[in-house]
Amino acid sequence: MKASKVSAILLVLASFFLVTQAYGKEKRILFHAGLGQRGALNEIKGVFEKENPDIKVNFSYKGSGYFIADITRSKQGDLFMPGEEFYLMQAVERGFLTDYNPATDIPAYFITVIITPKGNPKNIKKIEDFARPGVRVGLGNPRSCAIGIWHQKTFKKAGIWDKVKENATMSAKCIPELGNAAQHRAIDATIVWGTTAVLYLRDVEIIPIEQKYRGVIRLPVGVLKFARYKEEAHELMGYILSEKGRAIFHKHAYAVNPVIPVDKQGFCLDGITDQDMEYLVNAAKAVKNPSFPVNKKTVGDLEEEVLRQKKTTRAGD
Repeated sequence: MKASKVSAILLVLASFFLVTQAYGKEKRILFHAGLGQRGALNEIKGVFEKENPDIKVNFSYKGSGYFIADITRSKQGDLFMPGEEFYLMQAVERGFLTDYNPATDIPAYFITVIITPKGNPKNIKKIEDFARPGVRVGLGNPRSCAIGIWHQKTFKKAGIWDKVKENATMSAKCIPELGNAAQHRAIDATIVWGTTAVLYLRDVEIIPIEQKYRGVIRLPVGVLKFARYKEEAHELMGYILSEKGRAIFHKHAYAVNPVIPVDKQGFCLDGITDQDMEYLVNAAKAVKNPSFPVNKKTVGDLEEEVLRQKKTTRAGD
């Protein structure tokens, strides 16, 4: 074999060795998280990995109702952040998390809102309108996604659950299905998180829910007991709970107030989330209306998302 070929082979082998060595030193965190948190967590991942180049974060996103079965079977994962505290407490009860603190480990909150197709063809204005004859309602399956739990709680509190069930035309396995259904006019109304609504500013109408029916959903995060990289997982969790992490959540339409007064069921007790709801409604107006002003006063921390969607065009626009 010629010396040049030998040298080339040795160079390739050396490069492969260096790459595999570097890869082997990377600590890859497996993070189980609900689909509804994807936007904010992906942004946090980018910032965190840039600040910690030896740590990589791999997400397992799915409807929150699927996690317990998966974790029970695999016994794998470093961090867990489902879309409702109910699902994290199931993990606590099974001994999968041993140091969760409900007083401190809540970086953000989902707030429920009504969305309808653009133009609101059925003139939906309040929760009671979901029970009107002829309104096609999108519901979430509570066994697979957290929003389904809140659909039941909200409509039962309003005393219209049976009528709403009669109007239901879909049972979604994850919350993006509901957003897509409203976007494509397959349903007339549904309830989603504000963080889901903000992804569809051009194609839906956003209607704040009156306080007594407005859900405030605590989003917990915890380190799993069988985490491979406990120290790194706690480091990422600390970032998520920090002011920097909370600021990223707020950009994606989460509420991040340290304390939001709620009743025993988790419904709003005062107007502390009213401002965030106003920003969300204005954000939808701003994307649809070129003359609507876009600034901190009108849309708050949603300014970046509004400008992004205003620049986005699709075939037919």
